[in-house]
Amino acid sequence: MTNLPKILFIDAATKFGWARGRPGDCPESGSGRFASEGASQGAVAWGAMRWIAAQIKEFEPDEIVIEAPLPASIVNGKTSLATQEILMGLPFAVQGMAFGMNMFRVSVARVAKIRAHFIGSNPKGDVGKEKTWRKCMALGWISATDEDLSNDRTDALAGWHYACTVISPKHAQPIDDLFVKAEQRRRQAEQAAQRETDALDQVRRLF
Repeated sequence: MTNLPKILFIDAATKFGWARGRPGDCPESGSGRFASEGASQGAVAWGAMRWIAAQIKEFEPDEIVIEAPLPASIVNGKTSLATQEILMGLPFAVQGMAFGMNMFRVSVARVAKIRAHFIGSNPKGDVGKEKTWRKCMALGWISATDEDLSNDRTDALAGWHYACTVISPKHAQPIDDLFVKAEQRRRQAEQAAQRETDALDQVRRLF
């Protein structure tokens, strides 16, 4: 339905993930860097502002949702002060550029709520990222042949679906286990049919 809101989700960090689309669609997604590794805070902020400006011009989102940075009390001792400042500042930079381009529907979402929604829990460490990655694979939102198979990308996909359920709950794609298994069977059937078609085409070319 083309009247549904276009949602852009950003897992904002120096190396960031993004996902975008309307609720119920198969989302576009990817990851990238706002600036080269080791760049200054100013370069990272400017890269984030330029990137969101390009997204607003190209995609014209109705809603922008940013993953909220973890509180300092949680990340103290795990990341440097400079990294913490970047993580805390990126949502501010993105919102500022969006505001300057008359895009006012910008919000944040907590990672704990995203993971509880997407995988049913919020495990510590890399366990949550791995479970999120596997679920995105099962849903068909990423493929083993994709060039970008990063956790940044799949974390953003999880956040995008969470945003869809908050903004347009009646239209968000189901992600329960029964649906996931049905989707896997559907894709397997499509792949088998395509292999059969390819095999027949090869036979025909022999005659």
